[in-house]
This record gives sequence, structure tokens and C-alpha cells, in this order.
Amino acid sequence: MRLGLALTAGDEGPGAALAEAHGLFGVLVDGPAAGAEAVAAAGAAAATEAVRIAVRLRLGHEHPVTLAEEIAVLDNAANGRIVVVADVGRLDAAEAAEDVTLLQRCWAARPVRHEGIRWRVPAGIDGHDAPEVVEVTPKPAQVAVPVWLAGAAAAAASERLGLPVLADRPEDCDRDRLVQPGLVDLTGALEADRGAVGAWRDAGATHLFVRLPGGIDIAESLVAVSRFLAPEVGMPSFPRVIAESATPAAWPGRGAGA
Repeated sequence: MRLGLALTAGDEGPGAALAEAHGLFGVLVDGPAAGAEAVAAAGAAAATEAVRIAVRLRLGHEHPVTLAEEIAVLDNAANGRIVVVADVGRLDAAEAAEDVTLLQRCWAARPVRHEGIRWRVPAGIDGHDAPEVVEVTPKPAQVAVPVWLAGAAAAAASERLGLPVLADRPEDCDRDRLVQPGLVDLTGALEADRGAVGAWRDAGATHLFVRLPGGIDIAESLVAVSRFLAPEVGMPSFPRVIAESATPAAWPGRGAGA
């Protein structure tokens, strides 16, 4: 299992840079209100080079074609590092499946024509001059943008779409999935947090975003996450005594005149 960081709203750039510096696999942009997600994620992308950037995209507020364009631009700006966490909000399973399917069709290489329960593409507002299909540009940098689901109807929508669900509890993990993400709140107490992330590992999670407790120094907390938690879930046989030992002395010969 790999650990990532759930970023604090308004601090996406510095938080993402710290997560990358401490070897985490990715970050989750989870804070902004609907409509501001791509802007916040762009700040995380600009501050990093390698980490995956998962952005919670709230469905039901904007047209999927508009959202698809925003994510495509963001994925190009991030050099193909975007993961979409499609939060279905108040949509039911059928509505959520339509929105996600339309997003994915807009990212594909073919022009789009769609008539569904919520959306019609093209909308036909130009009367007899309306085009028969639309093409969303630019296309994402990735051949296929990964999509995970979240929200009340996520499990039901997953049955229709075959996509992973971002779990809130270890018991909601699906061991049969190649990718099973999760999200956990840390307490700041080492043994309790070890037990929490261990429970996710044992439940079959493959990627786990940790949300740090408020009012603590993020840099110091990430030192603890990278040193005490990441090795135990990424390398279960990693000797704990090594992780808890003192920082090694400087290599002989370093310093002035070396």
C-alpha cells in the first residue's frame, strides 16, 4: 500500500511540495468548493514534478463537457499526473454513471454525441445551425485519465461503471480490485496511527491518503509519516528498530576540507 497526503484547502502548493519531498505517491486536492477544484489542483501541479495529483471533482453543478475541458487542460499542465475523484454528490447511480461516462467520452479521441437522462450533447441551442457532434480540446496528456468514485451513490455507480470507490472505512475496501484507494484521518498519536494505516493495509487498500490533524506543523508531521508509517505499509518486513533509531552520523570526511 502506498501513502499520499490529503491537502489543506488554500495550502495546496506548499503541501504538495512537502509530500513529494517526503516520498509520498500523491496528493488529494479535497478542499475547495465546487468550481474551484481545477484551480487548486493547478497550484499543486506547479509546485511538484512527480507526485500524482488526485482532484475531487464534484458532479452535478457543471456540465460534464465543461468539467472535461478543465481536467484536460489541468492534465496537460501536470504532464499527465491527474487522477479524478468523481464525487457524485446528490446524483443517483444512473445520473452519476451518465456524468462520468460523458466525461470519459469527452477525453477520448472521437467526437461526442450524447442524449441521456440529464444531458444532451450538442445542446442544439443554435437551431438548424447546431453541429451534430462536438470535440473537446485539448485532449488530456494521458491516454486514459484514471477515475475513482466518491459520494453516497458511488458504490451503486461503481457497479455500472466498474470503477474504484474512494473508501472512507477499511471495511469498504474491495480486495478484488487492482486499485483500491482510501482516505483516513490521522490523530498524531504514533501507535494509534500505525494501527489505523495497518488496518487499511490488511483490508486490501492499495493507495491511502492521510489527512493530518489540524494545528500541527505539516513538515514535522510528514517526517513522521515517511519514517514511521510509509515503510510499515509499503514494506511490511521493514525492521521497525531501524525506523526508530537515531539519525545516522554524517559520513566521515564531510565538511570543510573534505
